[in-house]
This record gives sequence, C-alpha cells and structure tokens, in this order.
Amino acid sequence: MWARQLSHLTGDAEWMWSTDALERVHPEAGLFVTAFQIENPSPSALLKVCADREYVAYLNGTAAGCGWSRPGFRLDIYEVGHLLRVGRNTLAIEARSPTPVGGVLVALDIDGLGSNVVTSGRLFSFRRAFDLAPPRADEPRPPVRWGRPPRFPWGYPAPVSRPRTLDEVSTEEPLRWPAEALVTTPGGARLLTLPRGVFGYLWLELEGDEAAAVWSDPLVTPHAESVVRLLAQPVVRARGQRRWLDVEPRALGQVWVFGGRSLSAIEIWPVPEEFSSTAPGVVAGKSGPVQRTRWTSHTPPG
Repeated sequence: MWARQLSHLTGDAEWMWSTDALERVHPEAGLFVTAFQIENPSPSALLKVCADREYVAYLNGTAAGCGWSRPGFRLDIYEVGHLLRVGRNTLAIEARSPTPVGGVLVALDIDGLGSNVVTSGRLFSFRRAFDLAPPRADEPRPPVRWGRPPRFPWGYPAPVSRPRTLDEVSTEEPLRWPAEALVTTPGGARLLTLPRGVFGYLWLELEGDEAAAVWSDPLVTPHAESVVRLLAQPVVRARGQRRWLDVEPRALGQVWVFGGRSLSAIEIWPVPEEFSSTAPGVVAGKSGPVQRTRWTSHTPPG
C-alpha cells in the first residue's frame, strides 16, 4: 500500500546522488539539472522534492523552493506553474550535505501533460560547478542512482504542501549590506548587526571558493566570538557558487561569517508574518516552526 501511494506521488523517480565514495567524511555539494519542453501555456504544475540534507530548487533560474531533511524526511510539494514558460524549461536542484551520504528525489507534474513527466534519475545531468544553464549533451548523468523509494535511510517521505514558492513569500525588497558595511571582529569574523530583527532568508555572496562558516541569532545583543565560532555551521556549496542560501528562514538580529575572505555582501529576503509559518524551509510544529537538528562536518548526524 505504501509503495503504491508514493509511486502515485513520484512515479519512476529515483534517489540520485553525487558519489558512492562514502568512507571519508567530507562535505558534498552539487547540482542536478534537466530540461523539458512545453508547447502550450500550463496554468498549474507541482514540483515535488526531497533531499538529504539540504536542497534549493531552481526553475528557469528562479529559486523556487528549499528545504532540509530534519526532523524527518519530507516530500515538499510546490505549485510552480507561474515559473514555467512555453518552450524549453530548465530545472536544477542544488543539493548539499556535510557528509558524503545523501540523496535527492524529484518529480514534476504539469497540467495538460500528466503526472511525473519529469523524474529524478537518468533524465538529469550532474555538475560539481554551479551553473543554472540548460544541460549539455556531453555532461555526465548522476554518478549514483540509489533506486526508487523506499530506500534506507529515507523510507517514505511524508508529503508536505508548500502553497507558495520562495519568490512568492519574499514579497518585500531585499535588504542588502556590502562587505564594507560589516564589522570585522578581533578574530577576523565579519559581523552584521541589524537595526531591528527581521524574519527571512539569509543569502551570502562570496567571490571565491574558500571555506566559510555562518551563525545567526535573533538577538542584536553582543556575543563572545569564541562561543559563536564553535556554533557556526559550514557553508557547503558547489564550486563557483557565488550566492548561497540558508534554506531555513529564521529571525535574524545578527549574522556572523567566519572564513569567507571573499565575502562581498550579505542579503536578506524578508518574509511577511502571514507567510512565515508556511514558507519553504519551515517545518511546522505544534507550537510553531521546529528548529532543525544542527549538524557540522565535525559532528555529522548518525
């Protein structure tokens, strides 16, 4: 019964990933890209995504959805009809994990064409460098296809409706601070303290591929840098990726960036209060959004 239910949602979609070299603990990031044609305008389309541990989904260059795999594996379902266009369309899934273990499951329904007309697996190309252009004929296919659900440890992802995409919940103008507006701390970190707290999505812009870590807090009161450094999370990104999104929207009062010598700007996409509990990347709990289980490359989750 469960297999039939999930097959109805994801069809022939397979879990795909970037590597099967799992012995050494290291962060993994990459881009899975596919293209498809639409001959007539489509009023509705459902994008279904689950990824271990984090993902950002781009449709025709627009960041549509994002999510993470804790405290449970969820199949996020987005209405993306407004992002489609007649002719060639490009779907890209940025996937990242602090360990070499991971997986991505994707399926797309298009009104007028059918269910699961695009599914993860052999239809996707894989890139280690960040590039949202349509796939090229000479690009490699996903290095690993784990197979259709269920697969350990993902089981059957629970479907979660996301009525609005990232571009629809971020209705206000982005807030942006260039690097020269940030404070350089005695330990070399870059610190942004907001005039007032903002709930939204944090973007980092970096001009190089060096390692970086980030930590944010809803309060604007000072913190000991030595403590913050221990709490900072790695910025896992693909080679050449210049804009990095924290997939969990959160209340932001201050932002610390460690490493990241080439940091050029910090940007925040505010989310209005009425959208905050259903925004992509939020997991609803009984008393509000559930904080995700924190992970680092030093202490990866089991």
